[in-house]
Amino acid sequence: MQEPMTEPACPTRPLQPVFTGISDQIAIHGRFRAQQFAFVEGPRQVTWCEYNSTANRIANAMIALGVTPGARIAVVVSNSLWAHELLLGTWRAGAIFVPLSPLLSHEALAKMIQDCDASILFASDEYAAITQASAGERRVFTQQQFQEHIRPSSDAAPAITLAPLDLAVIIYSSGTTGTPKGIAHSHESRLKFGAYFAAEFRFHCHAKALSCIPIHSNGAWLSWLPAKWIGATTVILPRFSADDYLRAVEEHAPTHGFAVPTMAAALLQHPRIEEIGLNCFEALITAGSAMPAGIKQEMQRLSGNSLFELWGLTEGVATLIDPIDMQQRPHSVGRAMLGCDIRLIGPDDGDITHSGVGEIVGRSAAMMSGYWNRPDANAAVLWHDAHGTAFIRTGDIGALDAHGFLILRGRKKDMIVSGGLNVYPIDIETCLLSHEDVLDAAVVGVEHEKWGEVPVAMVRLKPGTRTDAITLQDWANGRLAKHQRVQALRVYSQDFPRNTLGKVLKNQLAEEYRASLHAQQDR
Repeated sequence: MQEPMTEPACPTRPLQPVFTGISDQIAIHGRFRAQQFAFVEGPRQVTWCEYNSTANRIANAMIALGVTPGARIAVVVSNSLWAHELLLGTWRAGAIFVPLSPLLSHEALAKMIQDCDASILFASDEYAAITQASAGERRVFTQQQFQEHIRPSSDAAPAITLAPLDLAVIIYSSGTTGTPKGIAHSHESRLKFGAYFAAEFRFHCHAKALSCIPIHSNGAWLSWLPAKWIGATTVILPRFSADDYLRAVEEHAPTHGFAVPTMAAALLQHPRIEEIGLNCFEALITAGSAMPAGIKQEMQRLSGNSLFELWGLTEGVATLIDPIDMQQRPHSVGRAMLGCDIRLIGPDDGDITHSGVGEIVGRSAAMMSGYWNRPDANAAVLWHDAHGTAFIRTGDIGALDAHGFLILRGRKKDMIVSGGLNVYPIDIETCLLSHEDVLDAAVVGVEHEKWGEVPVAMVRLKPGTRTDAITLQDWANGRLAKHQRVQALRVYSQDFPRNTLGKVLKNQLAEEYRASLHAQQDR
């Protein structure tokens, strides 16, 4: 006789989804892609197995030195394989990775090191002196000095489990003035960053990502973090030069890469750019600052229409425009990326999404946990919608078209209020860039006794042009609205001051202009 069917017994503890962060995924690559290349650095080719084992030895060496979960490990390193080994080793030790810019003064570095209370520091040989000068009593290791600690270490993974909300990295957005802010991201946030951008940029396990931007810049993570997640290869250049970049294109045929506008401009001026081209790229990514229209068109052509443009903040809000949409909407920075939601708010903090120009606020699955040790900044950055949902204020101003594409109008702090009217520097810059002799333009606001503020323009001219400042100012003012007309125009013979991603440091430009006015008055 057939036994009656019974319901299966319900387990007392149902299985839970496993959190597989970037560190865990690399361990999986180390087993199942063991002999595939994770990195290429000059003549060196490093497999996923080798990368995984080296990171474990670094982690065990750190633990032997007293590093505990949650400790901060600060690094001042060049773009290198060692930087990536330290990153993964830090995570395997359960510690928090803190990459710092070697371009800062040792006073600024010291502020950041003190702010994060780093346990130990690592420095490339070329940055050992400035790191030591900034470290105080903290111990500093160069790569060679750390080898004696790594040599006896086991390559077995430490018995440390990373939880989704454990902090993975603190990235300092500035530090040239005032108190630096450390932007803290969890392992879950970094996982979503890597996975979502892998999907957006169409990464695959046979991809090759070209990396030439230092690890302290969040923009650098756009190319190699998706590669780590998906199991692709990262080709490392220690720094950017047009020669080295195009040589890597010839030798490795990278499928994915990152090129800020200043890098793109240098590539376009290279004598072999037409011969070599950029059509090996399946996704060539630009971000950091707006790419001038002429440069953008050439990069689209040379890459076979594979250029993507990203607008975003290290805090975790971003939009993206792909090559197809870029053809139709060249002035847009795209729609909110996967996992991200954006709104626009007015001066009274009311929601004006799709109905005007306002400050962009956003939230995402890859959003920061908060600013390190800055409860004041954490409170100030939040905006809540009518349902109480928290968004972060970006400080950027923009408008959304009917299809959800974002058009940037500039930084809120850069907006000029002249005679009670809002003046957006980006509108004046766009006008100046339309002149055939102008290579680059930046507009800042300066104080004015009658109007409160007035716009002042700085331009760089193309080589061999003869346009003078007065003629160019008259030309622009003849095309601008009355309240937009520039009070003065200066021609720069050298490049504007910029950060790592090529964004113009407008505060420095304004300070230089004010200093020049004071110097004239003192004569």
